[in-house]
Amino acid sequence: MSTSSNKSVVKELQSRDIDILRGLYEYRALSTEQIMRYFRISKWYTYKKLTALRNSGYIITTPIKGYNPHQSRQGNYHRISETGIACLRKQGYPAERRAYDLRVRIRHLPFLLMTNDILMALSQFNWTVEDSRAAKKRHNLNRGVNIQGILKNACDQDYVLYSFLENTSVKNLEKIASEITMHKFTDYLFICRGGGSFQAIINRFIDSDAMLKCQSLKVFPRGLGKDYLRAFEGSAQQFNAYLQQVHNSTLSFRTSFKRRKNFKGLDQVVHHNGEEKYLVNLLDTDLVKIYNMKRYRKEDYEMDGRKVLVITEPHLKSIHHKLLESVHHIDYMEITQDEIKAALHKDWKGRSKS
Repeated sequence: MSTSSNKSVVKELQSRDIDILRGLYEYRALSTEQIMRYFRISKWYTYKKLTALRNSGYIITTPIKGYNPHQSRQGNYHRISETGIACLRKQGYPAERRAYDLRVRIRHLPFLLMTNDILMALSQFNWTVEDSRAAKKRHNLNRGVNIQGILKNACDQDYVLYSFLENTSVKNLEKIASEITMHKFTDYLFICRGGGSFQAIINRFIDSDAMLKCQSLKVFPRGLGKDYLRAFEGSAQQFNAYLQQVHNSTLSFRTSFKRRKNFKGLDQVVHHNGEEKYLVNLLDTDLVKIYNMKRYRKEDYEMDGRKVLVITEPHLKSIHHKLLESVHHIDYMEITQDEIKAALHKDWKGRSKS
């Protein structure tokens, strides 16, 4: 960087400059804080880099408006310019889109910034992320569908991502319900930035026809979702290893014996407080699991003899308890979000991640 007439500009592009330009191309828009966090650079250095890139015409900076109505100053977001895209092409990066194509509507900006926060966080923990435009193109989906991307975990399982702000409209939920019934996908992640949208999703989908179509429909508060999905990478095996080593539980798969029904989701057994119980992990508030558990009725329990041990989080326990109030043969085991955060840097099987 050099300074001409007290104006900081880029004299020669550094690798970090290219990284930032690629990030802005791939994610379309990033806040200053997201750039600082994602590229793991200091606040001072972030401002210095962005100022020079902006003064040199490589990026466009705009104040964030309407992202949080209770916060007076919400910072800036940044997007790549046509000059920045031309620079990427010179570096050999396959940038096919124009800056015009990457523009973000103000109404859509809050959803995009929140979704990018999730995609960026998971991409650093063995998740493969595909943004909405790439996902729609690959799967030949209508541009108007609401999906925010597709995530693939370490077990090669795809999840369609929907993100929600503090509240969501009935019209939006009905549109998403219609998309689920039409699409070929079977696994979904709903990430919510507020209790209002979290509860509205549960109310709309818990006993809906979507439960017959989906193999999983996981609903997360944003913070818990980011921590859980990074810690266990969407893998039941990793979570079970964590449960064994940290919470001292002995897990085994259910041995075969005569049963009147095939209860979906009740295929894993845990020894807990001297009893053999079915284990159901509800840290993900998977509505398909809840739908299936409600069909394990009293008469079925009396014939089978096993209770259900539900893994829950303290702030979600009352919600889970209410959803399962008709199922009386349930015990609960709580795991806090702080405990999940502590598991972030283990690979479960308990070794530290490099």
